[in-house]
Amino acid sequence: MFGLYFGNYLVEKNKISQSQFEDVMMQQQKTRVKLGLIAAAEKLLTNKQAEEINAIQKKMDSRFGDIAIEKGYLLNEEVTYLLNMQGNPFLQFVQVVTENNILTIQEIEDYLEEYKNSNKFSDSDIDAIKSGDIDRIIPVFIDDDAPLIDECLSLTIRNIVRFVNNNIVIKKSYKVRDYSFGALAMQYMEGDHEFFVGFASKENELLAIANPFAKEEFTEMDVDAFDSVCEFINCTNGLYASKLSLEDIHIDMAPPLFYSEKKITSKGDITVVPIIINGVQADLLVSVNNKVGIN
Repeated sequence: MFGLYFGNYLVEKNKISQSQFEDVMMQQQKTRVKLGLIAAAEKLLTNKQAEEINAIQKKMDSRFGDIAIEKGYLLNEEVTYLLNMQGNPFLQFVQVVTENNILTIQEIEDYLEEYKNSNKFSDSDIDAIKSGDIDRIIPVFIDDDAPLIDECLSLTIRNIVRFVNNNIVIKKSYKVRDYSFGALAMQYMEGDHEFFVGFASKENELLAIANPFAKEEFTEMDVDAFDSVCEFINCTNGLYASKLSLEDIHIDMAPPLFYSEKKITSKGDITVVPIIINGVQADLLVSVNNKVGIN
């Protein structure tokens, strides 16, 4: 997942091409990171020491970690730590990019610092994105002061990963009171609190949700495609309503609805989270305890 976030940034800034990015993502799925690269990235070995061990491996049949321990460069527990990191998405990305001579390690570090500064990320934010853990990534992009909105957004995004596509890119959330759309699938929930939850797009981008959830290939946002997105929303909201009921918060779900070429208006804020799925953007919209209408 890190490769999607940082890779998209590199493409946007013309540091790598779109075709290079696609090749990297394809190769990354098959990559097991070399221990030397991890050790150097974790500052447990210098690049020179890692290269020395690699050179020794060309002459004798021995594992990288065993040689490093024998030479006194690493401790047993450090080797164990490095072995546990071999599935790390950040390091997988770095290895593929450097081995294909697309960027050097120094260039990756420089561009990562630019990425951090341009998005005003903290070190812990970058560590969360590097981890590939969606539960750590979500708070980096969504920081709403309303717990109910935070919970609803987080659960919905986790369900996109579970049921739609596990390789998504979340962008920074923002708030609006008016929102024009080409396609919208939404649902109201009422009771102890009033919720508005929907997915919107400019044109047919909601197909990125409709197709994988229904396991069909719709070519346009027709009634069947909208029904699929509505069913996904209903499924997710049902899980959220069940969670709230355990906290003695009771809400009822109205039937999901869909619209084309209209505008959402609200007297209060609607939180919008742009989500990139298969290269296209669908916006997740949530509002709580506001009158939200479709005009």
